[in-house]
Order: sequence, then C-alpha cells, then structure tokens
Amino acid sequence: MEKGDIVTVVTMSGEYVGELIENQSGYVELKNPRMILSDGQGNMGFAKGICVSGIENPTSQIFHQYVFVAETNDKVADGHRQAVSGITVAQPKIVT
Repeated sequence: MEKGDIVTVVTMSGEYVGELIENQSGYVELKNPRMILSDGQGNMGFAKGICVSGIENPTSQIFHQYVFVAETNDKVADGHRQAVSGITVAQPKIVT
C-alpha cells in the first residue's frame, strides 16, 4: 500500500475507508475518512464522518489503535471517491 491508495482500517469499533496519508509504526492517518455502515441486510454505505458526535466530513483522521489495514476492493474505493467528491464513477458496459 502506498500513499494515495484508498484503504480500509479495521478497528474494534468498526471499519473506516479513506485515502492513505501515512502508515507509520503506531498509527495510520487517512484523508477524507468515512465509517462503513451496514443495514444487516447485506447493504452498506458510508457515514458522513467517523463517529456520531464527530464533525461531518472530516478532512483527516489519525488511528492509533487498529486491528489491521487492508487494501480496499475497487467497488468500495469507487464508492468512497464518489462519496467525498460527489462525482459519479462511470461503470464499464458489459456486452453479451
């Protein structure tokens, strides 16, 4: 994983997706972090921040305690880009 990649940070409180700024020993910093929400029916989306009482659309967040950092799948990464920019990512057409 490199700076600028969209990554997932898994913590004891949930999953967070954002653009990797820094991944140092002891902390991870994300740009435009968003908490992943799930409705229990298999649908998921992004919160407008990282916690209920936090500011809306934070520009960055440092995570000191996390379980692991993972590469984010393309569908979720595209969804994150759309959520923070408002720009819809075009999906390729499949010709059968």
